[in-house]
Amino acid sequence: MIIKDIRINNFRSYYGSNHLSLSDRLTLIIGDNGDGKTTLFEALEWLFDTTGENRKESHISEKRKSELEIGESDEVSVSITFEHDGEKEIEKSFTFERISESEYRTRDYKFAGYLIEGAERRFTAGDRLLNICFEPVIRKYCLFKGENELNVFDNDTALKTLVDTFSGIRQFDELVEMTSSFEQKSANAANRELQNDKKVSNQAKELNAQLNDVTNDIQNIKTELNQKKVSISEFSSKLELLEKNQETSERYQNIKERIKGQKDKRAKLSALSMCDYSTNLLDEYWILRSFPAIIKEFSTKVSAFSKEKRRLDKQETERRAKEEGEREAISKIQKLANDAVPLPWNLPDEATMKEMIDDEICKVCGRPAPKGSEAYEFMCNKLNEYLAHIAAEANKNAEMKEDETPLFPNSFINELHSRQIKLSGDTEQEISKIATNISDRLEFVTKRKAELAEVEKQLQDLETEQNDLLMQSGLSAELLDKSISDLRGFFDAKSRAENRVSELETTLKFKESTKAEIQEKLSQLEPTSSMTQVYQRVHTAFERINKAFTNAKEQNINNFLQMLETESNKYLQKLNKNDFYGIIRIRKTVSNSARIELYSDNGTRIENPNGALKTTMYMSVLFAISQITTLKRDQDYPLIFDAPTSSFGGFKEDTFYNVVDTIDKQCIIVTKDLLNIDKATGQKALDFDTINKLSCSVYRIEKAEPFNDKDLSTIQTVVKPVK
Repeated sequence: MIIKDIRINNFRSYYGSNHLSLSDRLTLIIGDNGDGKTTLFEALEWLFDTTGENRKESHISEKRKSELEIGESDEVSVSITFEHDGEKEIEKSFTFERISESEYRTRDYKFAGYLIEGAERRFTAGDRLLNICFEPVIRKYCLFKGENELNVFDNDTALKTLVDTFSGIRQFDELVEMTSSFEQKSANAANRELQNDKKVSNQAKELNAQLNDVTNDIQNIKTELNQKKVSISEFSSKLELLEKNQETSERYQNIKERIKGQKDKRAKLSALSMCDYSTNLLDEYWILRSFPAIIKEFSTKVSAFSKEKRRLDKQETERRAKEEGEREAISKIQKLANDAVPLPWNLPDEATMKEMIDDEICKVCGRPAPKGSEAYEFMCNKLNEYLAHIAAEANKNAEMKEDETPLFPNSFINELHSRQIKLSGDTEQEISKIATNISDRLEFVTKRKAELAEVEKQLQDLETEQNDLLMQSGLSAELLDKSISDLRGFFDAKSRAENRVSELETTLKFKESTKAEIQEKLSQLEPTSSMTQVYQRVHTAFERINKAFTNAKEQNINNFLQMLETESNKYLQKLNKNDFYGIIRIRKTVSNSARIELYSDNGTRIENPNGALKTTMYMSVLFAISQITTLKRDQDYPLIFDAPTSSFGGFKEDTFYNVVDTIDKQCIIVTKDLLNIDKATGQKALDFDTINKLSCSVYRIEKAEPFNDKDLSTIQTVVKPVK
């Protein structure tokens, strides 16, 4: 089967009609991330799926859906034309219709096949035609998405499927089963005749009893032996994984410890940054946080009002004194330098003035005021003024004329001044302390929250690193969590199983030798009846035939694996030209599956080949299987890969494509390789230096411009032939 062209219509990002003509050797379909590479691969997967009707709405082009009016319809289809004993075509399609603003209906699913003879096209069932020309068992070894799917022996049935499909072993299965049945029946018949023969009856019964016992022993030993070998294989695989991924395990444990440390740190920071603002507002007096500024402003305002009141009081007193001609009253008015407004009469208060006079020191400015000094006399006068003011205030209302109104009839400013005095001092200091504590706490919480945000970011980075490590290694967290004691336990368990296998194999040899001796004694019995002798000879013949077919079956498997190894190593050498590549060995396991392994020429197994070498190893086996398929079936089949070389470097990519380009095999590779950054535009551009050296067909797929990166209905993949 050689695919000649692919046509895709309205399948996801492939809006409208899209066509690719393929080479019968290598075809490269090159696109960047998001350009539709995987969609192309999945379109072929959908076409090759014959398991049942499949017409999902997710297959429909969002761009085409958005264009339809209600009641309008269109079609999704994927088809290929191919060569297989003549030209043929298969097409899978369905119709989609818009039935409301947001609803669509699918109908008319078809899977059609056509036999093309010149201008004539004869219809046939598509799934039947595909299964005839491209068998399901073959398709399993032809389509591969990414590097992780390249290992064809990554399941227990793969070897049997391959051998059954590409070798003559299936006929041996039937022959072994048939001759085994004949051998058992002939043995039963021969033994029955011997036990009925008077001459050898007792001997035959005794030997048959011994034979049954030893046969049961052999069966039990084989069962346990097989179980132990499977256990050894499992322990070996686990130990191999642990040893091979020791560095990965150590990195995993290191990341895990760092994650634990970050989580502990996060818990502490979360506790430290907790702050119940609603409760603190009243219970912790946080409402007073802005009060120091309010008190300061309040004091400033009250002082200004008090000073203005005293200035006005002074002017009013002078005015009245002038009006009444009381020069004596004017002289009593306190004069200060620069005609400044004196302090309020009640500052300092009576107790404070008396204390300063008794101590002969001004406790306002801190200077001494001994008796007889000007400062001492000033304090005494201030005290007398205070006492006189008290007395004057008491008589003021009584002496005031009826038509005379005081300039300030109320004492509001004095009350404010008293309130200011009460709020200053210890009260102001206490409130200021609360405000400072609140600021410190808020600053502390803010810093802890900033640290918490950084810890969260680091924790996310570590968890991402951990997940990436698990994905890249392909190992489970449980396996990487195995401790040294677990590792030692695997070694001990494997060692015990190996010792038991050695014991069982020794016992099995002895039992089989005993069985052979008993069977020899049975065969040497000389019965009276000649018919009994015939039964003996028939059983011996069937026994030998059964052994021959069993050995032939085993030899057939070994020959097939040897042929697969030989062909695989030819491709491995080509794909790794001018580089180390080793030798592929395909080893049959205890469970009759197979493993692909790489060895050095000196016999050392290469435990963990790099990504590129591992990929070429698996691809070599795939090319070899394809080669064997062609030899056995007289038909070729394409190999279709989606991004198989993501672990390759630039030089390795060039070598790989140059080699694949020379292989006489249809190979379709969807890749983002051979795209380089154009320094002038900053955009991805094809590497024509490499492409022009290849003889293959090349297509470029990319998103049509312009598009909305948040709207899927604006995305359209455009297919452009390059060469």
